Amino acid sequence: MSEYAIEVNHLTKSYKLYANNKRRIIEGLVPGVKKQHTVFNALNDVSFKIGKGEIIGIIGKNGSGKSTLLKIITGVLQQSAGEVKVNGRISALLELGAGFNPEYTGIENIYLNGTLNRIPREEMSKRINDIAEFADIGEFIHQPVKSYSSGMFVRLAFAVAVYSEPDILIVDEALAVGDAAFQAKCMARMTQIMKSGATVLFVTHDMNTVKRLCQRCIYLENGTKIMEGPAAELADIYLKRIRASMNEEHVKILEIPKKEKEIEENNRRQEKKVQEYLNTDFIERTKYFKEGNGDVEFVNLQLLNSNGEEQFSFEFDEEITIRMRLKVNVTGKFGVGYHIRDDKNTELLGSTSKREIGDFIEGNAGEVYEIDFITRLPLIEGNYNITLVASRPVIENRTALFLALIENAAVFAVEENFEAKLWNKFYIKNEVKVKKLKV
Repeated sequence: MSEYAIEVNHLTKSYKLYANNKRRIIEGLVPGVKKQHTVFNALNDVSFKIGKGEIIGIIGKNGSGKSTLLKIITGVLQQSAGEVKVNGRISALLELGAGFNPEYTGIENIYLNGTLNRIPREEMSKRINDIAEFADIGEFIHQPVKSYSSGMFVRLAFAVAVYSEPDILIVDEALAVGDAAFQAKCMARMTQIMKSGATVLFVTHDMNTVKRLCQRCIYLENGTKIMEGPAAELADIYLKRIRASMNEEHVKILEIPKKEKEIEENNRRQEKKVQEYLNTDFIERTKYFKEGNGDVEFVNLQLLNSNGEEQFSFEFDEEITIRMRLKVNVTGKFGVGYHIRDDKNTELLGSTSKREIGDFIEGNAGEVYEIDFITRLPLIEGNYNITLVASRPVIENRTALFLALIENAAVFAVEENFEAKLWNKFYIKNEVKVKKLKV
């Protein structure tokens, strides 16, 4: 018995692309004719192995081959070359409800799905109550699914899929369905499956979910595996590449010309004036973490207590001033902000200047700004890091052009709260009312 749940060896999936149907017919009917198609490789020589019980993320932009890969592993598609070995029974959340008969009732479709997955009827009967409770569609479970709303259909389909008790669970963006309450329930059920020792192959664009759930990642780009490694590390690489790609597109949308010469000239002109504001140690330490187009530049960061003293360890709920200093290289409006992340790089707290003061900063080339965010740290004990970001809106409240971004700009610790132990990541003050009732 193999130690691997899934083995993918030199997998390739090719498609013939024709300019029109005429060329397709000519190639099919005329012997010896010159080929009328071009070849597109949705997957190109992809190989990897997944151990039993591993939780693996598949990441990459749309069109990178993620869904094609999953469909081949589950047998929905046939590969053009290479091989896939699967050891165990698969449950796949790819196209929810695939295989449902619209004329059948919810109950009948549950049994139908069990038959398709080779689960005995007696075994499915034991799961009916759990599936019905999870789907929470009431008496509609006894009605034909063609009468369901889209939300009811999704709930039943997901419930059937996650109660098949698979050896291998394959998920393709399925957690983005339903309302917030249902998504939370789905995540809880997914966690149960993972804890049971099942192998999980997980596709999502949500890198926080990848960091939280996955152990390793496989990074696809244009149908080719370009990286494989620790989930948190590859998730950050993916986000960095996405931000760089977004910036390129936003520059095109805004028709912003390249400003390297302008930046260089302004830097020379203002260098003597701004030297006293620059923290060369900070600039040197963070130079490998910098992103953005350079219109503004972070030149210092301090974490201060309520007395204005710099420190790197704070008490629970202590006031902190996040003092950032930045230099404007190109005239224009911008906003700045920060994100506080835990040691797993999950974003917990943060804010922006636009949110707090209601407007963007209008900066002129050569100016230096010092911006203080004064907040508190209602966080459980542990180590945290701060990401700094400066951006200009492309579509306000939707997408932005990154001018400067520094991850891990500073690291600090929060000490244990001995007065009342915290069990959650952060705390917000509650109002508590106690009322004794007569009995």
